[in-house]
Amino acid sequence: MTSTKTILLIDDNPEIHMMMRIILRQNGYQLVSAFDGEEGLAKILEVNPDLIILDYMMPKMSGDQLFEIFLEDEKYKNYQQIPILMLTARTEDRLRKQEFLEKGLYGYLTKPFGMRELVEIIDSSLQRARDFRKQRRLFKATKETKDFLENLVKSIPDAIFIIDQENKITYFKSCFSKVLGFSSEQILDKDFSELIHPDSPKSANELLKETGEKNGRIEVLLKNKNNEKIPFYIMITPMVNQKGQKIGSLIVATDISELKKLQEMLIRQEKVAMFMETAVAVNHEINNPLAPILGNAQLLLRDQDKLDDVAVKRLKAIERNAQRIFKITQKLREIKDPVSTEYLGETKMLDLKESLK
Repeated sequence: MTSTKTILLIDDNPEIHMMMRIILRQNGYQLVSAFDGEEGLAKILEVNPDLIILDYMMPKMSGDQLFEIFLEDEKYKNYQQIPILMLTARTEDRLRKQEFLEKGLYGYLTKPFGMRELVEIIDSSLQRARDFRKQRRLFKATKETKDFLENLVKSIPDAIFIIDQENKITYFKSCFSKVLGFSSEQILDKDFSELIHPDSPKSANELLKETGEKNGRIEVLLKNKNNEKIPFYIMITPMVNQKGQKIGSLIVATDISELKKLQEMLIRQEKVAMFMETAVAVNHEINNPLAPILGNAQLLLRDQDKLDDVAVKRLKAIERNAQRIFKITQKLREIKDPVSTEYLGETKMLDLKESLK
């Protein structure tokens, strides 16, 4: 349900207040009155209206003076998203009007004005204010995302290698040595292929053959000092001399270990979410037909003295197994981390006991 919008009118003419109160009430708005600039400024802080209508010509404090205070005084900083309309006469200075529009005034309402004109400019101004707030939220979210990504990128160290035509490492960015465990002295003059892990999708020769054709990111596995494999994105750029002859390659490598962990975690979370949805569906689809089976078996057992022993035995078996099925479906709903086990061949099944630990 939409709440009633509050309009603050700052005008020294009581007749304007009376007229606007009637018009606005008929169109679903609530009017709050202030009869001079000082009262108007106080009401802004007190009421926090959705829109302000401000008279340009008032004693003590004119509308333009009030507007300047509203923009410059720190205590109104959190209220400056409120749209303001100014009531003016046709004789007001056009340049002055334009100046206020550039400072953020939403518009002017020229006296005399009609009911339709008043309502339309209020409606459009409130819509503009909603659009502006939405854009500000989107901008803030975009900026926060951008800042987060920039900080994330800054936190991921890049390794820089320069190799010659024989694939010997002639330069290495030493601040990256902690990841691989090598010092600069240990890496310099090594063959770049010695850093490629045997499990890597591509060998050093395969990677370096692509430098002239493919300069995008390539995923590889490098090995650290302990022969452990570490996933990297690398970009290889050929280096040429003034004659255009290739003299080596520039390799920029980014450790993506944390990214891989995050991807694995997201994949697991998606699997868990899918399992939970499946568990709820199974629970619903099984319990619906199970309820009447169990209920009817129990009803028949109430009159078991009228039944022969074989029938009673069979009914109790139905009741017992129906209750077992019900308990299993309940356990499925309690699982937060499903664990699978081998069933037949490559087929796996849910290990219900382990999943409930």
